[in-house]
Amino acid sequence: MTKVAAATVLVEMALAYASLWVWGMAHPEALPEGDAGPESPVFAVFALPVVLPFATAAALVFVCAFVLPASVLARRAETRWGGSGAWCWVPAAATVVVAAVIAVVGTAIGPAHRAATAPVYLWWWVALTVATVPAALLARLSSLRTDEGRPLQGREVLGMGCAGVCALSMGALSAVALLSALFG
Repeated sequence: MTKVAAATVLVEMALAYASLWVWGMAHPEALPEGDAGPESPVFAVFALPVVLPFATAAALVFVCAFVLPASVLARRAETRWGGSGAWCWVPAAATVVVAAVIAVVGTAIGPAHRAATAPVYLWWWVALTVATVPAALLARLSSLRTDEGRPLQGREVLGMGCAGVCALSMGALSAVALLSALFG
């Protein structure tokens, strides 16, 4: 379950990176002559092996802090109130877990940093909930399939997710190129 959730978070990171890359391709900025810029393929080739272990570690910390508690809370809610197979407990549990973590962190560092106000915490809550729900849903699916004897592998999620990110990026770039060609 942890491998599937971590793979899901890595795919979410890849989707966010690809979205920012496509945004940068669609809205280019003029660079000084001879400056390769951050979108240089050479930069990506050298930076990826350095960034990937840190991204994996961040994904595991995220899974331990948000996804696993949400999955456990959803499973307990299913058995107590909704019966097995009720997937709707996962988003509710993720919302509660993220709100609890943000409340604790906000209470701990709020007095020291008066600049952080309620809207800041609201945006963090929304962003972390949106990131937690897909990973928790796939972790739940992995747990259910393991109980049935058909385990969901992390490499399947990572492979198919990254293939989906590549397809989405290529589709978006094709649409941008087509619109640029049509409308100049």
